[in-house]
Order: sequence, then C-alpha cells, then structure tokens
Amino acid sequence: MTARTKTNRLQLPPLVAGEWRGEIVGSANINFGHVVQPGPPRQSVEFTYVILAASLIMPNTAFRRPGIVMIMAPTPMKTEHPDAGVLFETAELPSLSLSLHVTREQFSDMLPRLEAHRFKEFYFTLEEKDAERRWPVRSWGMGVTRLLTT
Repeated sequence: MTARTKTNRLQLPPLVAGEWRGEIVGSANINFGHVVQPGPPRQSVEFTYVILAASLIMPNTAFRRPGIVMIMAPTPMKTEHPDAGVLFETAELPSLSLSLHVTREQFSDMLPRLEAHRFKEFYFTLEEKDAERRWPVRSWGMGVTRLLTT
C-alpha cells in the first residue's frame, strides 16, 4: 500500500529481491548506430539497442511500477557481463530502469518478434542491492506463444 509523507510525496513500497514479472506496454523502439571512438588506436564501434515501456510487477504482485526496459546487443569492446542485467531506481521518479544483457545472436533472434509485437510478458529475478545501489538481475526470460492456424 502506498502512503503520503508530510511533504505530500507519494511513498512507494521498497524494492525487494526475488521473482519479478513484467508486461510490455506499447511498441519497441529499436535503434541502430555507429560511432568512431578516439584511440589510440581509433576504433569504429556499432551499437544496437531496444527500449520498451513496461509495467514491472514486484514479487507477490504487491505493487506495479512503471519502467523502461533496455536490451542492448554487446559490442566487441564489452562482450561479457557478470550479471544477466541490472535494475536501477531513482529517488526523484517512481519509474524503474531495467537493463537486460543478451548475446548478439540472441538480440538478432529477438528483433523480428519485437517488431511483430509477439513479446507481451517477461520475468526476471533480482538479487539484493549491491554497493553501487543497483539491483543485479540473476536471470530473465520472455517467450512467445505460437499462433496455430487451421
């Protein structure tokens, strides 16, 4: 349950580690780009990412928070991640930012399904908040239901 403080700010329930769910709301914003990074040596790096608006549902469906989900294909400069993603919160906004890590191949597999609006729901498991005030994601997944035609 939410409550108002003396300053009339909405007091949201605290984030908790555990099994979360998410619902994608709206269309995917798919972005492609390229940048040359100064050296030495000078390097040309591509970047590809998806931004999704989502409703993020806490464990036990205690509360829904608005959120942004970012899925970025790795670049050759950063191909390994210690976590499956990370969740960020700010004191100023009720929305959350969820970054999910994928491989380049997984990202390519996801693109046509995102464009076709086939992904609707997903899940992710949060670990306890780390020293950098981020919530590491231990695992995540999303799937599609195949439409059968007769």
